[in-house]
Amino acid sequence: MKIEIRKYQVIEQVMNLNENQLEKLESFLAEESANALSKSLDRALKQVKEGKVSPHAQVRKKYEKWL
Repeated sequence: MKIEIRKYQVIEQVMNLNENQLEKLESFLAEESANALSKSLDRALKQVKEGKVSPHAQVRKKYEKWL
C-alpha cells in the first residue's frame, strides 16, 4: 500500500478519536519524543566519553567560509 494512502488512513483515525483517546495519543507521542531525545543525548555523551568530538574552534575554522 502506498505511504500516502496509509497516511490518510491514519489521519482519518485521528479525526475520529474522542477527547480521552486523543489525550492518550498525545501523551504517547510526547513520551516517544522524549525517549528519542534521551537516546540521542545518551549517544552524544558516549561520543564525548570516547573522545569522538571536535573542539568548537576546529569546527568553526572548517566551516568559516559559510558563516
